Amino acid sequence: MPEHSDDTNPKSARKLGVLAEPEVTAEFAERNGREVRHLLNLADERHDWSVVIEYQDFTAGNGLAPMLDALAKHRTLRAWDVMVCLTDLPIRFEGRTVVAEVALGEPISLVSLPALGAVNIDRRVRTAVADLGWAMHRHFDPEDDPIEFGPPSLHQSRHIETAVPDEGPIGFRYVSATRLGRGRLLAGMLRANRPWRLVFGLRSAMAAAIATGAFALVTNTIWQLADLLGAPRLTLLMALSISSMVFWIITQHDLWESPRRDGTLERYKASLYNTSTVWSLMIGVVISYVLLFVAVLLAAAFTIDDSLLTQTLQHPVTVWDFMEVAWMTTSAALIGGALGSGFESKDDILRAAYGQRERHRRQAVDEGE
Repeated sequence: MPEHSDDTNPKSARKLGVLAEPEVTAEFAERNGREVRHLLNLADERHDWSVVIEYQDFTAGNGLAPMLDALAKHRTLRAWDVMVCLTDLPIRFEGRTVVAEVALGEPISLVSLPALGAVNIDRRVRTAVADLGWAMHRHFDPEDDPIEFGPPSLHQSRHIETAVPDEGPIGFRYVSATRLGRGRLLAGMLRANRPWRLVFGLRSAMAAAIATGAFALVTNTIWQLADLLGAPRLTLLMALSISSMVFWIITQHDLWESPRRDGTLERYKASLYNTSTVWSLMIGVVISYVLLFVAVLLAAAFTIDDSLLTQTLQHPVTVWDFMEVAWMTTSAALIGGALGSGFESKDDILRAAYGQRERHRRQAVDEGE
């Protein structure tokens, strides 16, 4: 994002650097960069703030402390007055969900986007980044009198509480204050996964399912089965087809994180990653199922003759009979056609797995060193 400056402005310049991991965090940073600058200039009348955004892989799964030295060098090299890092990875510390961390001796902080939840995420991100940037500037800037550190959006939230570590490089840590912290974190992880985009990764699978469905739709056996099964068993068949697709995607792409990791924290992360992966895939497959059902229903309405369906089922047909036929055909097509196909884009599938993303970033960081 270009920097904004005004040569006629007598106020001294200050620069906030936002270091965002690619993919999800990059989109948040790009959308909210201008608003962050506006919020900073509203809060601080003495300086003219600019916001610079960079994208880089870093391993934030264990928090800010392991990355602090490298981040401090990066901030000095870029001549940023303050620095806020954004990650879409969840962070845990002593059994608590970490929302943000601030270094003890450096104006550097880290924000975990999933910990902010899934509702009004853009507003929460830009408010947290602006508040952290301004609070760090007031706390660390040698031209200002040091004051108590306190970003308003984090201090005033009823969902967040402050924990000041006794030792180590972290000066301030903000953690979830409620028992619903895990649910809020999972909701944020699902939002960050953008499961609706999984539909694009399933497009070749859906094409195979449509082809299978087109063949099944003109078979009167499917019509009779749909009429005999009824809504309860059709619902069970739908659940079976969706679950089978999710299971097949996980096994095909090795998305399951082994819970037999060393340490309680690693086991917790594996459980968290697996839960978010299953739900993300489930949402994506359900969306695909609904789209496939609509396509099959429209095809049934145009291709199946009412009188022929009445003769086959041996009772007057209604719209519900066509829906049952489409319902049965969609479930059968998803199992028989899509499970036997490949995917055009594995990247869209792999993005649904946090473990895959974390390993990719670790590999990228190792290769860059």
